[in-house]
Amino acid sequence: MRRTVLPTLVVAFLLVVPISAAAGAVATDPVAGTQPAGTVAAEAAPAAGPVAGGLTAAAGVARQERPNPCVGTMERTPDGTTLFSIQGAYGGEKTSAMVVGARPDGSVVGVHNDTAAGRWWSYDIDVLPNGNVLESTTDNRDTLIEEIDPATGEHVSERRFEDVYDTHDVDLINGDELVMNDMSQDGEDRLLVYNLTREEVVWEYYFANYTDHYPHDGGGEFGGDWTHNNDVDQIEDGVFMVSVRNFDKVVAIERDTKEVRWTLGEDDNTTILHEQHNPDYIESEDGNATVVVADSLNDRVVEYEREGDSWNQTWVLRGGGLAEPRDADRLPNGNTLIADRRAHRIVEVTPEGEVVWEMYSPYQPYDVERVGTGDESSGPTMADAGATGTTEVTGSADFDTADVEACYDHLTSVERTRLIPDAELDAVTGSTATDGSGTDGADGDTDANSTDGERDSDTESVERGDSVLGTTTGGSGPSPLGTVLALGAVAVLFAGAVVRLRR
Repeated sequence: MRRTVLPTLVVAFLLVVPISAAAGAVATDPVAGTQPAGTVAAEAAPAAGPVAGGLTAAAGVARQERPNPCVGTMERTPDGTTLFSIQGAYGGEKTSAMVVGARPDGSVVGVHNDTAAGRWWSYDIDVLPNGNVLESTTDNRDTLIEEIDPATGEHVSERRFEDVYDTHDVDLINGDELVMNDMSQDGEDRLLVYNLTREEVVWEYYFANYTDHYPHDGGGEFGGDWTHNNDVDQIEDGVFMVSVRNFDKVVAIERDTKEVRWTLGEDDNTTILHEQHNPDYIESEDGNATVVVADSLNDRVVEYEREGDSWNQTWVLRGGGLAEPRDADRLPNGNTLIADRRAHRIVEVTPEGEVVWEMYSPYQPYDVERVGTGDESSGPTMADAGATGTTEVTGSADFDTADVEACYDHLTSVERTRLIPDAELDAVTGSTATDGSGTDGADGDTDANSTDGERDSDTESVERGDSVLGTTTGGSGPSPLGTVLALGAVAVLFAGAVVRLRR
């Protein structure tokens, strides 16, 4: 009977290896995972722009030719770290959703892999006053708002909203409130304000109740993805600006009365806006409301200034490979920082259209923020900058599918999870490192053990403010379920072998 022991142990070994590997595969396999039943599919459309093709080709050659294949044009280096979220889809395939921190030279500070932590999509990101990063993600059909410690990349707190569907945007307002969009479908599309102190929804706006602005026969199919409202910002106390994508318009809604103060665009008039994303509000020197918009299906960034009751188009950025941009932030220096969705890149462009900073971001970047420049847009209007008119993008790097695939391989292999260096966090929060010996400052030192010339960023965390969301978590990382099941299976087989020996 002892002859059964060795085969049994061999079987146990063969079982534990694949199961344990499967538990962590979501962090490394570029197309791992099957969409949970009932989840929203990616905004599927054929790949367009300068990048096309599948994910099957290996990019080893490109990876060997340059240590960091994610770097494009680098004419000018910014003053701080650039954070960007990657939704995690390419064509009909699921890829890793993540948040990336990139230094001014394009090297990677670190990567927060949401897919490895069990999330499905990655959307809006904001740097909070306490230095943490607020992010909107999804888990199955639920919206999951998470707060990430940028010094460690760990989740310090999270809020799950089981009745809120596929939230693309969330903002902290008034100190203890979250304003967020909800695409619940079945005619339940809405905006809501959740009070963190009271732990309840304190304000709602159902689009179906205002059919004069959003008729049921407009937008998408009523009862399905009808309005696809994808962005909400508080532009002044008690006024929300909302992107109603499927109606090709941006509206300003008063919180108290729920009246629409103004509207930019109209349903199916795609010469103004065409299924736009992430509009930002800027006020001109003359006090005129100005909106800069990632005008997605027009493959451009466009700016409108309101004079009286009319909107005047003051600036258009187009060409140069722009392909369904998702976000466009006006920086204090007058440049525009763009998350270029189907070109799988982040670009900083001057008012004259010159690309001065470029980094690849596969697959489907959603939101981008420059640390230290404030939330969303904080720069001048193009009218104030004297740069009105239509301009073409120039100076983009030449890249192809292999380049972008190599960048994806690179990002998903980065083990560092820090997102923002200590020195920049100190500037944002006014804090200092606990041990005073952080190696992520501006001294330019690199880690001798780094294989790609990027500084090591696994330093001690710094003491900063309390969690905004106020709900602690056990940290991030792949689920241990696979490993537990594997060990359990081994234990059962081993126990069976022992029983046989005793017989």
